[in-house]
Amino acid sequence: MLTPLRQPGSVSLRGLIPSASFVGCADITVSSVASHSDECTPGCLFVTLPGHQTHGRKFIPQALQRGAAAILTDFPLADISLPQCIVSDVPKAYGQICHGLFGDPSRHLGIAGVTGTNGKTTTTWILRSLLEYASRPTGLIGTIENCDGILSEPSVLTTPNAMTIAQLLAAMREQKTRYAAIELSSHALDQSRPAGMGVDVAIVTNLTHDHLDYHTNFENYVAAKAKIVNYLKPGGILVLNADDEHWERLIPELNQQVGTLTYGQSDDADVTFEILEMTPRGSRFRIHFGVERMMCETSMIGEHNISNCVAAACGAIHLGLTTEEICEGFAECGPVPGRMEAVECGQDYRVYVDYAHTDDAIANVIQSVREISKNRIIIVCGAGGDRDRTKRSAMGRAASLADQVILTNDNPRTESPEQIVDDILCGFDVSANPPLIEFDRRKAIQRAMELAHSGDTVLVTGKGHENFQIIGEQRLPFDDVKSCRDAILHTIRATGQSNFPAKVAG
Repeated sequence: MLTPLRQPGSVSLRGLIPSASFVGCADITVSSVASHSDECTPGCLFVTLPGHQTHGRKFIPQALQRGAAAILTDFPLADISLPQCIVSDVPKAYGQICHGLFGDPSRHLGIAGVTGTNGKTTTTWILRSLLEYASRPTGLIGTIENCDGILSEPSVLTTPNAMTIAQLLAAMREQKTRYAAIELSSHALDQSRPAGMGVDVAIVTNLTHDHLDYHTNFENYVAAKAKIVNYLKPGGILVLNADDEHWERLIPELNQQVGTLTYGQSDDADVTFEILEMTPRGSRFRIHFGVERMMCETSMIGEHNISNCVAAACGAIHLGLTTEEICEGFAECGPVPGRMEAVECGQDYRVYVDYAHTDDAIANVIQSVREISKNRIIIVCGAGGDRDRTKRSAMGRAASLADQVILTNDNPRTESPEQIVDDILCGFDVSANPPLIEFDRRKAIQRAMELAHSGDTVLVTGKGHENFQIIGEQRLPFDDVKSCRDAILHTIRATGQSNFPAKVAG
């Protein structure tokens, strides 16, 4: 993992958290902290974080066996003889401690935090590219990778825990990195993982239904997203998408003193944009920043991606870039891995791999292709197992906008693939547009290439940049881009007859 070379210092909990009370001591000086009992080391502070299913208090005995010297908890524990620090919000205090140990690195960085159902990865990736092009070394924390400005590594979570965030920001500071673009998921915001960090710009790309298996309803989901404002530094700004139908739901959650900036194609937005041209090679668009007009070009396609570009531009302006630097940066910004990523092997049809795994995202990628082509669209898609079942029928309705749908496994995990497909099929009119079903993802991709004619477009959605597939408890190697490339080459070499018959739903 990317970690700073300098070891963490120590902090006084009474000095760091004045509202805390103490049992068995007047103060606790912390030089190491653990939120999992198996990470405890002799002399550390053990943090009893609330979990979605199990509370950290349950693991205090194991923490004591490993040498924990003090406990951070939200109420006094009578049966524990160790010193205790009592706080009202344990996750928030944990974040403050983690960042305090590393000297509050976010104070020394210009940081943009990005949340939203769709577009977080693309927006942070573009923003980093704009800053880097303008010679502002920039780190990244997100779904694809974590980067300290020099070194990078694949991510495990979209937003890691508070200690990992603190370590990454400290590593950025050591590398003389000046800025950071950070994805903030709804789970992370709900669990206060960014606590202890401050952001200069908070961007909300959009709000659509997702993760309701965790949040239980859309209102809780919106409330979790709105928590991003809790991390704004003094003078920070909240950037909202005025084209999103739910953006005004955030307003009741906001502090009256939060500065906001809206963007969109709507004339009511503070920053407006218009798409001038879209071709398979890219897009031209104009951004209106007050009296300034920015003529921009990008290799990206799709209205949703241009919206992400404008969100990144709003963040870049607040972080100090000029409009000229932004325009030049867009022209140099490369593709985002697994986001409308083109796969080209000499075939006479287009192939894109995209991470789209919500109904809104699937509809967006299909619409993106409709804007540049009048030929058929073939989509390969599925839905993740052991995750939000409520969105699957809507994903099916969105996928049915394509001319041919092939349903397949995404990451089925421990759930029945047949059940997942049945849920998706609830959104289809199978008599009008019957999808094909092929549970083997590699075979489904191969089938799509065999069905494609000259000028058609194949969309492979759901996994994007991922290089694995989770089936049961196994995490198996799988790469959509590689599978597409292999399937294209196989089809080019073959006679054109399918070796993989698929059954038709209905």
